[in-house]
Amino acid sequence: MILQAVFDLIRNVIKVVFGWINLPAMPEAVTSVIDELFALLRGSVGMLGVFVDLSMLKILLPVLLIVINFEHVWKFTMFILRKIPFLGIE
Repeated sequence: MILQAVFDLIRNVIKVVFGWINLPAMPEAVTSVIDELFALLRGSVGMLGVFVDLSMLKILLPVLLIVINFEHVWKFTMFILRKIPFLGIE
């Protein structure tokens, strides 16, 4: 579901940016393959739910991403804090 939401978001951004260009519709074979892929992904997530509590996974996944990318998160946070002049962070 998360991947589908991300793909829908990307599709909508592409539609807004390139909406003025008349693109042909995707072939039926491609759309059926993509639908089958999402069906397989949904089934896999259901099987994962047997072994892992999905409510805990929803909490731990963002925490894991922040821990893995801590350096980038730290640099971004400091960049934002440096833009606030009255804090005096150099």
